[in-house]
Amino acid sequence: MNSRFSTLLLLINLFFSASCFSHQYRLTFNRPQSSPQADYALELLKLAYADIGFKIHIIDFSRKNALLAANNGVLDGQLGRDISVEQNYKNLVRVNYELFKFDLILYKTCLPNKLEQLNSIAIVDAYPVQERYLTNTKFSGSVIKVKSISTQLNLLAQQKVQGALMVDFAATNSAAFESKSCFQKEVLASYPLYHYLNKNNKNLIGKLEKSLTNLTNNGTVYALKAKYGLHF
Repeated sequence: MNSRFSTLLLLINLFFSASCFSHQYRLTFNRPQSSPQADYALELLKLAYADIGFKIHIIDFSRKNALLAANNGVLDGQLGRDISVEQNYKNLVRVNYELFKFDLILYKTCLPNKLEQLNSIAIVDAYPVQERYLTNTKFSGSVIKVKSISTQLNLLAQQKVQGALMVDFAATNSAAFESKSCFQKEVLASYPLYHYLNKNNKNLIGKLEKSLTNLTNNGTVYALKAKYGLHF
């Protein structure tokens, strides 16, 4: 009887120890909007984390609030962001490995046809790079912040704004832009995207960078790019 009881206690202890162990080696991030670029980056990071003994846990979380949550430690970081987040989110530490480059693109009316001549522009609030770009170019028109790319394009099609600024990888799966009026698409700039961790996890950065470099050198990165049809 004592032997069975001792065995039962041992199994219970092992169960809870395993649970704690698994929780300790799991990092939580918000789910990115699906696109070939985002899916590629997620699979690459899963491999890199597995290499150092960690597992990525993805949850549904408001994209608008994800940066603040990552900065405050509610999330363990951000899967992919450009360096514009470093200005206002000081607790996020960059993993110095370029996941991919993305374009900042502008859909605009044909006339006027220069950014500084537009009197209004729509941006998605979840991507700080858009607002930073407008600030650096000293855009003097009205900036309308919305929650989605489809809203941006609808405002443009209805001529309620003269431009819509967006990142190309987020725009990949958006509905095709249709309008009877004249519109143009312009690439304004290209930026690298990086993985960010909350400062509480900064001890992992060196290991991650080494793992990502190894995945590049052994051909895994090349194979993943081919899998998702990427050529950057």
